[in-house]
Amino acid sequence: MDIVYRYDPYKPMTPRLLEDADAAIDNLRRGHERYSTIVTQVHRELAGDGSPGRVVIPADPLTLGLPPWSGSPPVQTPFALVLGCSDARVPIERIFDQSPNDLFVIRVAGNVLGVECLGSIDYAVSQLAESLKLVVVLGHSTCGAVSAAVDSYLAPRDYASIAFTHALRSLIDRIQVAVRGAATALERVAGVDVSRHPGYRGALVEAAVYLNAAITAYDVRREVERLVAGAGAGGTGPRVVHGVFDLVRQRVAARPPAAEGDGDGGPTGPVLAEVPAGPDEFAALGTEIARIIADRRLAPADDADRPG
Repeated sequence: MDIVYRYDPYKPMTPRLLEDADAAIDNLRRGHERYSTIVTQVHRELAGDGSPGRVVIPADPLTLGLPPWSGSPPVQTPFALVLGCSDARVPIERIFDQSPNDLFVIRVAGNVLGVECLGSIDYAVSQLAESLKLVVVLGHSTCGAVSAAVDSYLAPRDYASIAFTHALRSLIDRIQVAVRGAATALERVAGVDVSRHPGYRGALVEAAVYLNAAITAYDVRREVERLVAGAGAGGTGPRVVHGVFDLVRQRVAARPPAAEGDGDGGPTGPVLAEVPAGPDEFAALGTEIARIIADRRLAPADDADRPG
């Protein structure tokens, strides 16, 4: 398969400044569709189910993040900030098919919101306000930090192994709210005995990953609102959204897939979602996520036996 970046040196270069958050989201969606197309084509070729294809991507020095002339650095103009996980399997610029200078990326295990992350967010929102239209909190499936938080929730006695490691403990503790919320939602959907199901741990990890991204996005939005209000310049600042990258499906979505392999033919559903407004919306989100996961992982033999 050929992936070609085509540059016409005679075509005028126009600096790209997206108008608003909707345009930024659309840009990320279209980039993710390009990435998904490449992944699907590669899988087909490896399986011998298709002829080699070619993807041509128009480019110029500006879209590639290069200075238009030598001797001067490019001006930093990202249209989106992405707070993602440090996991090496989640190449943020690649999965959204964005060029250098498009995204201001912050990566930390479990995509948790610590003091250092807040400092980077504060800088981007205050110093890059002219170009920055969107903030994305991006989790990913089978996250190691979330899995560790789930294990410490399920076996509190084993928590001693990390209790005296401040750095690791701080990560795990920040994810516990999402884990407890996911556990409550799964009980609400599948019954109080759901923890006895052999698939419970996997279901809890999956649900916690999605809730963790949403909860972190909620905290980020409050920080952005505080910064904008403190600046006293009016406006609302960049919009904050959240999503999860599924490592198996290689798709970004705000909700888990309804069935194994769902959506493998292309992106389905909303790629990114708005942040819940408060406790009631978070409870509804938790129930929705838990029901999708329970139907796939924890479905009883008789659906009538499942509460709610």
